[in-house]
Amino acid sequence: MPKVLVFTTYDQEYAIDIGAVREIRNWVQATPIPSSPSFMEGIINIRGTVIPLVDFCKKINPSSDNGEKKAMVIIENGEKTVSFSVNNVSDIIDYDENSRKNLPDVSQGDVSTFLEGILSIEGRVIFILDIPNLIKECFH
Repeated sequence: MPKVLVFTTYDQEYAIDIGAVREIRNWVQATPIPSSPSFMEGIINIRGTVIPLVDFCKKINPSSDNGEKKAMVIIENGEKTVSFSVNNVSDIIDYDENSRKNLPDVSQGDVSTFLEGILSIEGRVIFILDIPNLIKECFH
């Protein structure tokens, strides 16, 4: 069974394939990067590695007041390592492929480009992130 890490932002749940997650850490203040996009919090240093920190709330809704950030999810995809600040990491779940649904054609804007589907589990609706496209959207 596939496994995903589930986190929340704006009271909505999102899932990342657990194989892409390098680690989960408490949120820390980043060093700002001049002239970077509003969703880019800056860079953080983790054990000698400098990693960009993206505010996931602002990435999905640039005009938002993103609330309290409590965690950072550090993701590896090929040669890229990126950290996303999120409101809360809730759990790791196994799911049956039958729980996975296609994304309806109602989404507008950038968000639909990095969502690859929906998990419908026990009354929960969890958006599945397309990690390569999300990272590409952050650094194009």
